[in-house]
Amino acid sequence: MKNVNISEEAYNEFKAFLEENKITDFNIRINFAGYACSGPVFNISLSEATDADEVEKMNDISFIYEKSLIEQFGGFIILSSDENEGNGLSLKPVIAPEGGCGGSCSGCH
Repeated sequence: MKNVNISEEAYNEFKAFLEENKITDFNIRINFAGYACSGPVFNISLSEATDADEVEKMNDISFIYEKSLIEQFGGFIILSSDENEGNGLSLKPVIAPEGGCGGSCSGCH
């Protein structure tokens, strides 16, 4: 089952981003970083897989994530800048909980 969805355009942009930053190890961990007003927030880091992880290889890049994240968010969608309306690369969950702050967020724009 494919848990990381990425178009060819987004893949090429993401790989170029890694190469521009002189990253040669393409073992990329997707981490859950918490919630913001717009919903769940994720970050990426360089990492090696553990027994608690799933690994999904796409061409040269291995995406690593905890199995529990798939249960919670249903997988991930990586969008290119164009697919994200010009707002840069984006990583979103397939299943996004409603209202990241539970509606009690103040100061969020």
